[in-house]
Amino acid sequence: MNLRQLTIWDLPFLLQVRNDETTRMNLENDSVFTLEQCAEWFLDTHPKWYIIEVNDDSVGYIRTNGDVVGMDIHPNHRRNGYAREAYKLILKQMDIASLWVFDDNFAKILYQELGFKETGEQKIIRDRNYIKMMYIK
Repeated sequence: MNLRQLTIWDLPFLLQVRNDETTRMNLENDSVFTLEQCAEWFLDTHPKWYIIEVNDDSVGYIRTNGDVVGMDIHPNHRRNGYAREAYKLILKQMDIASLWVFDDNFAKILYQELGFKETGEQKIIRDRNYIKMMYIK
């Protein structure tokens, strides 16, 4: 597995994953974005995001913003352990990490296994409990 910096050329793949209904249902902002909107966001913000590659194939991406981390795996590549392996790689670079997850998202179990703990902070998004979790090395 390889993590490499997101480039503007990766945006069509990013949107393929991001705009998939099964991805959006577990994101705080479940909007669908166009390539034009995504390119504008990319050029305005210069995000420090990473493409997850396995055997030179893009399988997902990691979102980072300071100590906040998140990940989306392409639907065709889920349940292969890629998220676990990629989180382990990115967490090696971080002393503290936080994320938000819906309480009913199966990924919450992965986060707990990786050492994330619930902070007690929560909010309701689309009638679902959205909780903050923290990782401390």
